[in-house]
Amino acid sequence: MGYLKNSGSAGLNEDAYSLSDIDEIQNALLGTHGEYDLPKLMKIDVFTTAMALTYLNHTYAGRIKPNEVDSKENIWVEKYKPVDLVDELYSAIQNNRIDLIIERAEPQYELYEKLKIAREEYKRIVAEGGWEKINLEDFKKIKIDSTEEFNHHVLVPTIRNILNKTGDLQLAKNEVADTSQIYDNKLREAVMNFQERHTLERDGIVGMNLLKEMATSAEDRLTQIELNMERLRWLSDSLGDNYIIVNVPSYWMRLYDSGKRSFETKVMVGQSFHETPLFMDTMKYIVLSPKWHVPISIMTNELLPKLRRGGNYFSRNNFSIYQRTSDGIKEISPNAVNWNAVRNMGNYSIVQNAGASNALGRVKFIFPNANNIYMHDTPSTQFNKANRALSHGCIRLYEPEKLANYILKEKADTWTPEKIHKAMYSGDTKNVYLSRQWVVHIVYWTTWVDDTGKVHFAKDVYGYDKAQREILAKRDINLKNWMQKRTKEFENLKRKEIALR
Repeated sequence: MGYLKNSGSAGLNEDAYSLSDIDEIQNALLGTHGEYDLPKLMKIDVFTTAMALTYLNHTYAGRIKPNEVDSKENIWVEKYKPVDLVDELYSAIQNNRIDLIIERAEPQYELYEKLKIAREEYKRIVAEGGWEKINLEDFKKIKIDSTEEFNHHVLVPTIRNILNKTGDLQLAKNEVADTSQIYDNKLREAVMNFQERHTLERDGIVGMNLLKEMATSAEDRLTQIELNMERLRWLSDSLGDNYIIVNVPSYWMRLYDSGKRSFETKVMVGQSFHETPLFMDTMKYIVLSPKWHVPISIMTNELLPKLRRGGNYFSRNNFSIYQRTSDGIKEISPNAVNWNAVRNMGNYSIVQNAGASNALGRVKFIFPNANNIYMHDTPSTQFNKANRALSHGCIRLYEPEKLANYILKEKADTWTPEKIHKAMYSGDTKNVYLSRQWVVHIVYWTTWVDDTGKVHFAKDVYGYDKAQREILAKRDINLKNWMQKRTKEFENLKRKEIALR
C-alpha cells in the first residue's frame, strides 16, 4: 500500500483513496491479542488487492475516459489497448516485483516524467503559500511597459514577487522586499519569459491578458499539471518510431524522426465552435497544388450568402460551381441560379481550384480519418497572433514547404526541394504517396515541459480542462465514499469480535 500512499506523485488525488483508512482497517482486523487470524487476513487481502487493481487501472488508463470530457463523436479518440492487470499483478507478487508493475503502468513518455518533476515543484510552491493574489476587478484597464509614460505602477512589486515565485525572475534576498514601482529592464525580461511560458505574445507589455495568467493561483497550476498527466494515460502505449504531434492549445506541430525531434512549426487550429478533433492516424500522402472541395457546412453557412449577394467573388477567388441534375453533374455560372430560392446545397458542390487564393495554399498532408481533418498550407498571415484558434477545424501550417521537403526526403531522387517547389506552384494537382509511415497525434496539452526544463501553460481554448476537472472531482468523491464504507464494515467486524469475546 506504500504506492497508494504516494499516489499524488503520479498526479492522482491522494485524498480520494482515503489512505489513512487503510491503517485503520488493518488495526480493525487485528485480533484482541494483536494477531491476525486467517478469515480476517483473507478479508484484508481481498480489500488491498482491490485497491491495488484500482490504483493500477487509474495509473495505466486514467480515472476517466476521454469521451467523458467531450461526448461529440470522434472529438477525442486514441487507440487503446487493454491489459490484463489481474495477471500482471499476480505475476508481480509471485516474483516480488511490485515496483516493476507500478513503473510499467505509468505512461512511458519523457513528457510524463517531466510533468512529475514539475508537479513536485508546484506542490512545493503551494505548500509555501503560493504567490500573491491579483484582483482583476481593480485593474480592468492597465498598461505597463518600458516607456517613460508607462514604466511605473503600484502593481509592479506584486508582479516582481510573483515572477520570483514562478522562477521567471531571480531575486537576491535583499531584493525580495523591494517595493519599487519602477518597471525596469530586468523585470521586463522576466515578464517576457513568463509570456513565452504561458503562450502569450512575447512583447514585455503588462496588460490584461498577462494579468489573467498571473492571477491564476499556484493551486490551479498544480491541478492543470495533474490534468495533463491524466491525458497522457489516454495515449497509445507507443507514439511510433516516426511521428508528428500537433498540440492544439499551444499552436505548435513537432515532427519526431526515429524518436528525435527534427522539425517544428507554428500552426492554426479550429475555433472554439469548430474544434479540431483529437485522434491519431497515419499520414499516407501529400497533395501538391491541391484543390479545395468545400464542405457542405461552409457552402451553406458562408458561401451561399455570398452567392445571394452576387458580384465577382467566385471568379476572383478561382471557384468552380457544379450542379447535380438528372443528366449528371455539370459546371454552372454563379449567376445561373436564383440562390435566394435555394435552401439546401445538397445538389451543388463548390471547388476552389489550385492557385494563390486557394484556402489550402500550395500543399496539404493527408492522414485519412473519419473527421476529414488534414494539415495544409494557407494564404493567411496571422501566425504572429498569440491566439491561433482560427480555422474551421483543419490544421494550418506556418512552414508547410519545409515540412514537405522533410517528409519527401524518402523520395529524394524524384522529389528534390526544387521539384517540390515547382509542383506546389504549378497549379497541376498531384498526389505523392509515402512509403515511410508517419503517425499523426493531435493532442490537447495545456501543460508541457520544454527541453530546458521550463514548464509551459496554455489557455483552455475548448474548455476541456474545466470539464475534466469537474468530472474527476465527482469520481474522486465516489472513490472516497467507497473506501470509507469499507472502513466502517471492517470496524464493525472488530466490534462484533470483541462483543463475542
